[in-house]
Amino acid sequence: MPGGVECYTADMKTNGNDKTLESYKIFPFLAWILVIGFAFFVYTIAMDLKDTADRLGAQADLLEGKSRSAAGEIVDFDQQVPNN
Repeated sequence: MPGGVECYTADMKTNGNDKTLESYKIFPFLAWILVIGFAFFVYTIAMDLKDTADRLGAQADLLEGKSRSAAGEIVDFDQQVPNN
């Protein structure tokens, strides 16, 4: 080789089972189930986050309204916010 560079081939030692995951007949079904399951997981997390953000926004509005009232009128900051 020019410049003293030698090429080496990567000989991978295997255990005799050279089948890839993609070569199994059930692989596409399992892959789609995994993708759909992950999408559902992300959807449920996003909906839970949206619900939590809505409740926090309602509580912030309630507290802001109470903070603008006169000091003598504030009785309870722990009043429950109605769930939608």
